[in-house]
Amino acid sequence: MKFLRKPLLVALCVCAFGMVTTAQAADPAIPALSEPYQTQATSVYAARRAVLMKAMGDGVAVVYAQGDEDYAGYRQSGDFFYLTGVHEQGAVLVLAPKERTYKEFLFLPSRDPEAERWTGEREPIAAALRSKYGFEKIMRTGSLMGTLMGLAGRSPTFWQVTQPSGGEGKPKDLEVYGKVQGKITGVSTKSLGWTLAQMRAKHDADELALMQRGIRISEEGHLAAWQWVRPGGSEAAVRAEAERVWRRSGSRRNAYDSIVGSGENSTILHYPRSERVMQDGELVLMDMAAEYAHYASDITRTLPVNGKFTAEQRKIYDVVLKAQETALALVKPGAFYEDLDKAARKVIDDAGYGDYFIHGLGHFVGLDVHDAGAYHEPLQVGMVITLEPGIYIPGKNLGVRIEDEVVVTETGARYLSDGLPRKADDVERWMAARPPVHK
Repeated sequence: MKFLRKPLLVALCVCAFGMVTTAQAADPAIPALSEPYQTQATSVYAARRAVLMKAMGDGVAVVYAQGDEDYAGYRQSGDFFYLTGVHEQGAVLVLAPKERTYKEFLFLPSRDPEAERWTGEREPIAAALRSKYGFEKIMRTGSLMGTLMGLAGRSPTFWQVTQPSGGEGKPKDLEVYGKVQGKITGVSTKSLGWTLAQMRAKHDADELALMQRGIRISEEGHLAAWQWVRPGGSEAAVRAEAERVWRRSGSRRNAYDSIVGSGENSTILHYPRSERVMQDGELVLMDMAAEYAHYASDITRTLPVNGKFTAEQRKIYDVVLKAQETALALVKPGAFYEDLDKAARKVIDDAGYGDYFIHGLGHFVGLDVHDAGAYHEPLQVGMVITLEPGIYIPGKNLGVRIEDEVVVTETGARYLSDGLPRKADDVERWMAARPPVHK
């Protein structure tokens, strides 16, 4: 484990529920955030746009806000948020690096007084809004096409800067490019490839500080939720306790739908319901984490419901942990994800459980839980990935996954999610020491 960080200071703290846990006093301070959306300074997003425009060189790029509604409201799409910090639905970013005066434009939908009575008042386009978002040029989306035609006439290249999804339908940027090309001859379309994805995958110190904070919040929720893991307890109570703690600690939403599956449910990768009563002798798999300041976390732990692994459960647990540690030892700048996956898979294959490891080793994490990144290219310093091997045997109602976030460092890698028990003995000690819950 030579790549693991030795913390500068490890402090023991007594949590509100009475258990002693390890807190990393050396965690970096988080940058100042603006409410209510926990965004960074406008200069951060402006600097990212400048890097992207340098890669473009000339031409025009259009990036659409394509977020989704969930239980907590609208969540902005990762590419758009990364470049703007703007949370408004229907917004559009236009970049034009060769323009003399205004090289970046923010387009916002027109105001609707009737709708705003239901959803809240939106700000008018004025000096205050330009200062808030860090754009000198803010316009309404009704003028988008006219602006693009003028820009394309002066710099006739359209850049596709976002990676298209695998879904059906034409991407919105290519759709609007086609409309302009139908009116102006000589305008070409080019791809900027993986440039934006690579930018997003390589995190600076402030991003890593925000991600570390999100992980600490997630760990706090895990430890609180583990109190409710016991025979006769419900999966729902475990999930609810974790999410309660996250909200109290500053997380506005989950990073993804929490997965709490016991017994046969531990073998269902995306078990959605959390409705079963846990039984003596079973395992419970908890894949759950918080989002903080738009940055996701992703952590999984598997616990014995009664506090003690059976011989078979421990055997499988130790194989999964060995697979994770084998992959971790290979993480360093220049390493390839497929080699990490191959090494972890070999450990599980050699133990005779290869047919029960049915997913990939992990993924990039950042503004999205399955974040942008070029898996076919070597890892770089500042990238954050998950290592999450697992073994799932439906016939025995036995599923084990251990998932942690790892940051690539100059000398190798270190765990970011280092605040939870990971080894089987440590898990059992933690379970044995916990006090009874107060219902």
